[in-house]
Amino acid sequence: MDLEELLANARRNEALLRRLQAFELQLLSCQTWFDLLTLLLDGLPAQFELDAVTLKVCDPDGELKASMLQSLDLEQAVLLNQLDFQGRVPMISAGPVAPPPPWRTGLALPLLRNDVYLGQLRLYSRHADRFQSGMATDFMQHLAAVVAACLFMVKQTEETARQALTDPLTGAENRRGFERAYQREWARGQRQYHVFAMVLFDLDHFKQVNDVHGHVTGDRVLKTLCRSLKGIMRPTDHIGRLGGEEFALLLPGCQPDQLPAVAARVTECIRAMEVVNDVGKRVPVTASGSYLCLTPHPQQQLELSRIVEHMDTYLYQAKNNGRDQFICAEQ
Repeated sequence: MDLEELLANARRNEALLRRLQAFELQLLSCQTWFDLLTLLLDGLPAQFELDAVTLKVCDPDGELKASMLQSLDLEQAVLLNQLDFQGRVPMISAGPVAPPPPWRTGLALPLLRNDVYLGQLRLYSRHADRFQSGMATDFMQHLAAVVAACLFMVKQTEETARQALTDPLTGAENRRGFERAYQREWARGQRQYHVFAMVLFDLDHFKQVNDVHGHVTGDRVLKTLCRSLKGIMRPTDHIGRLGGEEFALLLPGCQPDQLPAVAARVTECIRAMEVVNDVGKRVPVTASGSYLCLTPHPQQQLELSRIVEHMDTYLYQAKNNGRDQFICAEQ
């Protein structure tokens, strides 16, 4: 290799290093899963002339995927199609790998942070000479180390944000968290004429539960309620504790003809809850509420407080009708 070739290689490496450093600064500035995943899965291919990027993530307890699902809305969640969550990911060394079609070459990079193995970052190209055996991978391994650090940091940041939007007793979203979910779903509906549904309810005679069985049993009822509802709801649905014993459900994509069956399932789920007081006596629990389907339109804005106020009218009608029932709120 003559001097001219050495200088050309040095210039290429210097340019690559500058691009990597700039990209790493962008990665380190990410605060949310959407920002990080978009930068990795869309920005990395664009920045370094790749055709595809995938992440194989070691997630034995499902916490990482759950964190992402809680943070991303339905539109953003398509990014997860490029992630492979596994209970155990084989340890690898950095190097070329055989890619799936239609890619012709690939590079696999281990994601390590403080000797903890988080998974693999895989880069794919249509060019047969892009990733070859014996190629130097120092720059890209450094990038993978930054990606691993960012996965850990964003998870912590998202967890802190989630706690600020979560009711500490039940694990449901607090009013602020539920309002954020509502606003995001409303904005998506404006873009796509997308339908979503809400269910509003409170527990019947809950004050008597506290008075007769004690507040510890009352707290047990609330925690069991949210745990039971999560068991029958989709990962994309939201449970919000709006205050006291009043709760709301937000159901993206739920159609008007599906909603009565959903409300019936919620009613039965609450009736079937097994809650006992401090002496082992079962505490029966029922709820009354209303449900409504919404289709936002462009330029339309309807605050959550107005929806709740409207649905409250029908909730109290359900109570006046004998409780333990859900009725449809008129549009």
